[in-house]
Amino acid sequence: MSERYQIVERIAAGGMAEVYRGESSGVEGFRKRVAIKRVLPQLSANREFIDMFLDEARLGAYLSHSRCVQVFDIGQAGGAHFIVMEYVDGADLQGVLEFLTARQQRMSMEVACKIVMGVCEGLSYAHQATDHQGNPLAIVHRDISPHNVLLTKYGEVKLVDFGLAKASSHLVEDDHDIVKGKFGYLAPEVTLGQGSDHRVDIFAAGILLWEMLAGRRLFKGESDVDTFKLVRATHVPDVRELRDDVPEALVATLSRALARDPKDRYLTADDFAKDLSLVLMHADRPVSYVDVGKLVRQAASARAQKKKADGRDTRGVVGDLILDALHDFSGNGASEQASLSAQLGTGGVASGTDGFVDPAAWGLDSLFEEPRPKAEPPPRPKQAEAPVASSARAATSSPSSLAAGASGAPSSAAVAQPAAAKKDGPFWRKWFGG
Repeated sequence: MSERYQIVERIAAGGMAEVYRGESSGVEGFRKRVAIKRVLPQLSANREFIDMFLDEARLGAYLSHSRCVQVFDIGQAGGAHFIVMEYVDGADLQGVLEFLTARQQRMSMEVACKIVMGVCEGLSYAHQATDHQGNPLAIVHRDISPHNVLLTKYGEVKLVDFGLAKASSHLVEDDHDIVKGKFGYLAPEVTLGQGSDHRVDIFAAGILLWEMLAGRRLFKGESDVDTFKLVRATHVPDVRELRDDVPEALVATLSRALARDPKDRYLTADDFAKDLSLVLMHADRPVSYVDVGKLVRQAASARAQKKKADGRDTRGVVGDLILDALHDFSGNGASEQASLSAQLGTGGVASGTDGFVDPAAWGLDSLFEEPRPKAEPPPRPKQAEAPVASSARAATSSPSSLAAGASGAPSSAAVAQPAAAKKDGPFWRKWFGG
């Protein structure tokens, strides 16, 4: 890796990157624990992917806030790029929720509000962040989910994985028609092809709060497309149907954060956090970072015991939880191996099935009620051109890898004029590169 960094163990690996627990060493015995995210060697030759990976690192270098996981360094060793990140001693929100579910418990209303206030604090900073010259970075995280909210055993809240973020600092041009993030935490305007701004992060934070209170997923269908439809419909049940200790003020706050129309949503994350603080002011009992930390330590202890029972190494198990949250880097290049598991849109959005999923089979054309343009009858081919036309049909008969951004088998006309097909086709096809 580098003489400056020493690898302790590999604790996470995926189709794009692998994450290690390591140590940074210096003079006079200086040592510091770090998390090291390394590009897989087979992807090091993919220039487009490396550029996106470097964009993630550069953006992280601008962010310096207690609510965001810090990026310390970027380097190259053994022919692969790597990012050195803050090593957080704690658990992700997903692990805490699973811990409570396994014990048939629900998170207290006060602790849930406290956690989301921390999320809002991190989002507010990121949304207003500037570069070193004071120019706005215009960051939108776009992947706020339980895996990307980290909680330390001291009760701190930190956001991680800005790999899918939209920012003006990126060198790789972003396609606004590509869905970024996990389907169950998208905002409805994204599913309608209306793009995204910082309010999609506020909506996702509202989903987190609802799920912590309800003890279950808000938008979770039997398949990816079912989840997609649920988000698009944006039916949000009254959380009081699931528990009776939620005050009216919190219900009103949730309703505004989860408004289907972005114009009805909180304008800033600060506004969301302010209303949550007012709810806590009138709560039955006070809450602080101590309450959050206690819950995290319980979840981490349960995880360590499970690892021990499974016969796995428990070294650094509490701190390793952050590394589980450092997902594979976003973006599926055309050179990605076809053997990788099917991905939808990005490396962080996993398909709900084990095999290839053809989005064309989802019936999204009828779902969105987008009329298809009348197809003009193709000109009668000359006898000499017949083999070429046959070859084009053969080339389109088998679906390409969804991980590479395919939308299923295109028509012969689409093969002949791919740019026109993408421009004129339904917007959802652009999400899959069709």
